[in-house]
Parts: sequence; structure tokens; C-alpha cells
Amino acid sequence: MPKGARKKKQEPSAEQLRFIHRVRIHVVFVFFLAIFSVISVKLIHLQTNPGKQFDREDEIHVVTKAIRRPRGNILDRNNRLLATDTAAYSLYADPSRTDDPEALAAWMSPRLDRSEKELLRVLTTPTASGAKKKFVYLKKWMMRRELDALGDLSEAPSGKWLGARKETIRYYPEGEVAGQVIGFANREGVGSEGLELRYDRFLRSHDGRRETRVDLHRRMLDFLTLEYEPPTGGDDIYLTIDAALQFELEQALDQAMLDKKAPRAMGLLMDPHTGAILALATRPGFDPNHYNKFTADRRKNKAIVDVFEPGSAFKIIGSAAALELGLVRMDDPIDCEGGSFRPFRRTIYDTHKQDIIPFWQTFAESSNIAAIKIADRVGEERYESWIRRFGIGRATGVDLPSETSGMFYGRKHWSKLSMISLPMGQEVAVNMLQLGVAFSAIANGGYKVEPYLVSRAVTPEGEESYRHAAKPGTRIMSKETSNIMKELCYRVIAGKDSTGRHAVIPEYKAGGKTGTAQIAREDGRGYYKRKYSAVFAGFAPITRPRITCVVVVQEPEYGHFTHYGGIAAGPVFKQVVRSALIRLNVPEEPMEDPEGEGGTVASVARMDADSMVPHLELAYSEPNEMDGSVFPQELELLRPPGDPTPEGARLPDFTGMTKRQAKELSVELGLHWDPQGAGRVSSQRPPPGTPLKHVDICQLVFTSYAGPSDEV
Repeated sequence: MPKGARKKKQEPSAEQLRFIHRVRIHVVFVFFLAIFSVISVKLIHLQTNPGKQFDREDEIHVVTKAIRRPRGNILDRNNRLLATDTAAYSLYADPSRTDDPEALAAWMSPRLDRSEKELLRVLTTPTASGAKKKFVYLKKWMMRRELDALGDLSEAPSGKWLGARKETIRYYPEGEVAGQVIGFANREGVGSEGLELRYDRFLRSHDGRRETRVDLHRRMLDFLTLEYEPPTGGDDIYLTIDAALQFELEQALDQAMLDKKAPRAMGLLMDPHTGAILALATRPGFDPNHYNKFTADRRKNKAIVDVFEPGSAFKIIGSAAALELGLVRMDDPIDCEGGSFRPFRRTIYDTHKQDIIPFWQTFAESSNIAAIKIADRVGEERYESWIRRFGIGRATGVDLPSETSGMFYGRKHWSKLSMISLPMGQEVAVNMLQLGVAFSAIANGGYKVEPYLVSRAVTPEGEESYRHAAKPGTRIMSKETSNIMKELCYRVIAGKDSTGRHAVIPEYKAGGKTGTAQIAREDGRGYYKRKYSAVFAGFAPITRPRITCVVVVQEPEYGHFTHYGGIAAGPVFKQVVRSALIRLNVPEEPMEDPEGEGGTVASVARMDADSMVPHLELAYSEPNEMDGSVFPQELELLRPPGDPTPEGARLPDFTGMTKRQAKELSVELGLHWDPQGAGRVSSQRPPPGTPLKHVDICQLVFTSYAGPSDEV
């Protein structure tokens, strides 16, 4: 090889090249495997233990929103809205940015109907630390129309620091209508009185929630919902009340208060067959939209809370008992002693002075003397039983809070004079619903029903969450006795010398009973001499009553008969019952007046006067033959001439009674009975009306019983 020539490099063999490629591939594989492992480990770490910055980022894109549902509505029987939730606006200001609070107060004063001084105090009162407040309310809970009436707030001094916050409040579109019945929900949306309280568990709503992701513009993505809880509650409730009848009843009571110069009045309209209340009014009323402006006494539903002595309206109980037991008949003559009677040296007077007249006339003219004699014939034990049978002394069970049970004491608490006082409606106190239930029993054929106000509750989804379960009425008298009592009540209104002439409805035959009773003193020390409760209770039409009505006017102006039940309360009964029957499309049943009106103004007023006496003193002295006093046990009812041996008591109608009720009545009558089956009495043998002296044993068949008609 010549000098300087470069030695040629030897090329690697094929085997070496293959080795080198394998090494390079392994190195690259290991490198990527290491990177993949690192990435995998990091991803696993992020998934199992993400950093706080990622948590915050995730939170930014996830929102939770409350799903609000308004409090349920309250509607009347015709779907007329009585209570609902609505938007309200509260005006606020920022005093810390208000340059001239005096000018702002002067500008706002006439618009908010508040004094400048009061507004200035609100705007300038500092915090506890002495700094200016940054937020104060100038007026809360305004309707939209009130807010608009303020004008352009930006034109006010420091107007840019004024604003209106939208809130939800309870709103009552009809104002005072049925105020004490509906009650109110407070600003927190919680039922506080009346039906708002009683049915709060249905009306009150509970918010739901939705947690979901949002897009870049913070719009919720429903398809990426993470959690969802639906809202609950907020059910609508439907009342038995007819708002139109309620309004008319309230207006009639207001007019009666004005005419008779009375401070208070109450009224009730109800279906005697079902207990459904069509109207229940206490006057003066209150507006639940502004509940905080009224006293607790004004908001109270006196129709179920306050009690009063029923006076002569209570005479239906003794009369029904005597008729059912066969102790008296419609035409039996009764000696009314010329209008003056002295049991236990206590003189009892009748306004309508009569001698011997038929039983029906003593009822129509509200004779105290006859009522006392009839109660004496019934006897203490049975009379007490019948008072309780009518529901006196026990709450009616109406679906309203705070109902009282009235005042009635058992025989062990009676004095020597109780069997004189009770038949006149003294020594007992009832709430207005109790009186309505008692007269409904006469109207519906002898059943005691339970009054109610809410027929059903419906969820926002349209499903019924509550429906009133009508209880079968409890039979307390036979249908025959009920029919006779209806006729007696009809003669109270239709008869020439009856006490209810001011309640005559020309288009409909009506029946009822007047009552006038002294009002007890608040301190419990006796009774006012010139303060009375004027009562009229009844039903119409007579053939098949559709309405029971009770009217109470308290403390009407004392005058020549003007404070009596027939005159003070009768006209209200006439007006509202007539309207109710027309509204219910009840066919006319014209009033018959065979005896005619007649008489002077004074005599007509006297016809409507109840027989009543001041409360009897409880001091007792033995009766004396010389002064004409008699023992109650010596009172006798006269029988028609030629019938010295009356047929006696007759077998009552047991239909609809439970075994317990039938047994009590059988024992009371001294009957031997043969009960068969279970449930309520569906048939009996011998039939009702059979003279008791011909009954050896009474066979009663018990089966399932549906109770009275639910028809309205």
C-alpha cells in the first residue's frame, strides 16, 4: 500500500447491525414505557387524590339550585280563590351613600304615607358601633301597583341608592271575607290561625334541589344533572264555603249591628244532611292581608270559641225528648197559669199570657211555664241524657283549631232550681256550631252530624292528598219526632202570635226558634241586666230542609222588645236563607199564612218577643202552699177532656242506632229487647209508634248502615 494511503474502514457485519437495531428498539421501548408509567401514575394520583385547584375548578362548573314551590291555594266550593302566594316588593335604601337624608325623607313621605320625621329617623339611626347603616327598609311588602305608584325612584334625591327587593307573601284576594275562618299565614309562610293553621301540613311547601353542571355562560345543563330532590307539599285545599253566601251573610250581620247598635254578631249556614258549612261569619271581621294591624281578639273566631246562653232556642231539646218518649202530643192542652207561675218561690213569667192552650202553641209562643212542666215530665235523668244526646257540652269536631266544648254540668252539680233554669236555656252555654248541629238534627230526620269546612286537598300534580271522610250521622231521635219538631218550628214562624214573624220567607216554608238570653259578666259575678244575646236558629224549606241557619246578635240596643231574638236576629235569617236557597236552585215552597199578619206595630213586636226571666237566684227555700209555690214533681200536664187515661208512651224508632245507643234507650224505657246481628239497627219489631204497654219484647235487627244522605 502506497505511503499516505488511508486504511479503508471495515463495515459491520449483518449480525452486528441486527444487534444494534435490537438495542435501539429496547432503549426506545424502555423510554416510552417509563413515560407511560409516569403518566399513568400521575393520572391515577389525580383521580384518587386530586389537587385542591381541580376541586375548585369542578365546583365552578357545578351549581345547586333550590326548586321553590308556593304555599298551596285556598279555594271555595266554586273554585273562587281565597288565599294564594303572590309577589311583593320591599323598598330599601343605603343610608351610608345617601348624601341628603332630609331631602330623601321629604320626597318619600307623601309617597309612602309616612311622616318625614319617621323616615328621617330610619335613614339616620346608626349601627351599634356608630357607623352609618348600609341597608334599611323604607316600606315592606308592597303590591306591584303600589311600587309603580311611587314613580321613577331614580328621580328621588340619592335615588340611585334606592331599590326594591322582590319577595313572596301570602295574599287574600277577598280581603275580610271569611277572615276568621281562613286565618292567616305569617311572613315566613307558616299557618298561624284558622284553616291556614289547621291544614298547614298540606298547604306548606318544602323546597326541592337540583345539582347540575353548567356551560361557559353558567346555563344549567339539565342532561348533566348530578342530584335531584323534588319539592313537596304546597297542596291546594277546597272549602265547603260559598264565598258569595259568605259575603252576603257578613253584610247582613254588619247591617244588623248597625240597625240594632250591637257591637258583635255571628252567623252560620250549613247543610243539615252532611254538615258541610256554606258560610261561617264573625263580625266585626279582619283583613288577613294586614293581620298585624288587628288585635288577637279581633282575629279570634268567636263562632267556635265564645259561648253564650241559648235562651228559648234550647227548648227544642225538652220538647223533642217528651215527644220521643210519648209524654206529650201536638194538641195536648197545657195550663200556662195565666202567664205567671211560682215553683220554689221563684216567679216565672210568660210574655204571651195564656191559660190552657195546646202544646204546639206553647212552643210557638215560647212559653217558659210549659217548657218547665214538660222537662219535669221527662225527669232529671232523662233530660240530662237528652241534652248530651244533642251534643251539648261536647265540641262538634269541626276542622278548625281552638273549638270550645261549651258549658254544661251534670246532675251532680245541679241546684234545686236547675230543672227550672235549664228548660229556659239558662245554666248552659253553647257555641254557635253546637246550636247549628242541634237544629240540623231536627231538619235531617233525627241525625246528629259533624260539621266541616274542607272537602279535599289536591297536590300540584293533580292527585288527591286528602278527602273529607263523611261519618255516618248518629240517630238521636226518630223520624216521626223529627217531623213533629219541624212542624212545631214552622209554627214559630207562621203562627199569628208566634215569636218568629220577622223570619218569614214568602217563597219558602221555614222553621226555627227564637232565643234571648242575658249575657254573663266578664268577672263571673252574675249577669248584665240590659245586655242580651239575640238568637234565631232554624232551617228551610220544611219538606226537605237544605239549609240550617243560626244568627246571633250580641248586645243589641235594649228597648221595647227590640233586643229579642225574633226582632234582632230574625230578619238576618230571612235574608240569608232566602239567598242561599235561590243560589242552590231549590224549588219554591211558598209560605202559608192562614191567620194573616194583622195587628199594630206594637202587637207585632210583642208577637216576636220571647218569654224570658232574669236569672234565678240559687238560694233555695222550701215551697209554701200559702204563697202558691209548688214542687216540680207536682207539675202536671193537662190531657184533653174525655181522655183521663192516656194511651201512654209509644215505642220509638230505633233505626240507625248502635247497640249501645239502643240498649241505653231500652233500659231508659224499661223495655226487654232482643238484639240480632251487628252494626246499626235496620229494622225492629214491633214497629215504631206501638204503645209501650202492648210491647212485651222489642226485637232489633242490626246490619251495616250508611247514615244520612250526603246530598248538598
